Amino acid sequence: IADKAMCEKVLRSGTNLGVFPGGLDEANTLGTTSGDVRIKTRTGFIRLAIKHGVPVLPTFTFGELDAVDAVALLPPAATQWVKRNLRMSTTFFAGRWGTFIPKRVPFNMCVGAPIPVTKMDPSETEVFAMQVERVHEAYKSEIQRLYEENKRKFGYDDRPLVFI
Repeated sequence: IADKAMCEKVLRSGTNLGVFPGGLDEANTLGTTSGDVRIKTRTGFIRLAIKHGVPVLPTFTFGELDAVDAVALLPPAATQWVKRNLRMSTTFFAGRWGTFIPKRVPFNMCVGAPIPVTKMDPSETEVFAMQVERVHEAYKSEIQRLYEENKRKFGYDDRPLVFI
């Protein structure tokens, strides 16, 4: 299970951890806009990085949006209710031949510059919050830079990146 407790255990052991923020929110917004690439601005992974003193390495993978087509099974209001109350997605993902098998498309991962963090205790509420804000802004800036520098090369030049 990839929950917060497991992430804490891995980080305490001194092992690096790869986290791909996303999930239900992004899954349920796919296909709802005209080609936008939407990234929810989460901070939980940044809080963990600061608590354990590990740098954040921004990455962006081009091609994920082309591997499957998102098909909304319920109206938006019902989708939100199910997501909020049952913590599950109502989006169906159709790949090759309308099945769950993803389409054969290249995935191109671009890696940005590591963002250094200062290890600190979350109980130092005000200072900790300022550090989270600083790292989060640096993370978003580096994701935006990666996207802008590579979008034309990987066929995303007509897709704006939107932080939600």
